[in-house]
Amino acid sequence: MTTHISGNLNIIHNRIVKACENSKRNPKEVRLLLATKTVDSNKILFALEQGELLIGENKVQELTEKCTAIKSLHPEVHFIGHLQSNKIKEVLKWVSCIETIDNLDLAEKLHQRLTFEKKEIDIYIQVNTSYEESKFGVAPEEAIELIKNVA
Repeated sequence: MTTHISGNLNIIHNRIVKACENSKRNPKEVRLLLATKTVDSNKILFALEQGELLIGENKVQELTEKCTAIKSLHPEVHFIGHLQSNKIKEVLKWVSCIETIDNLDLAEKLHQRLTFEKKEIDIYIQVNTSYEESKFGVAPEEAIELIKNVA
């Protein structure tokens, strides 16, 4: 297991370096986010011990379970799944960024909770560029307006 994870991380980091060379970008500006959906906590711990400190989880229950198991290594955690407003309080216990804000109502509820907790986090607006009904995100033509309202 550990050899497989180490090997994959090396391959990915080499690809990042090559892509940065091709685009004349500093590889130190690029961060690798490990999406941990369905990944066992022991595997995540191993990756964290290898120096990977940015993880993303998409389910609130898994987020809570995994962050409890790995909190001693102090990773930076992003929420990358669809966020329901009734889960905001739980998610905010663990994350420094939510990458899936797709409507003003959710952004306002998040803002209210952050204000109450006297806390700030980064957020990303999720845009559904493929217009797939099975995907979350604001339609591209509505993204600028949502960004302005959230700002």
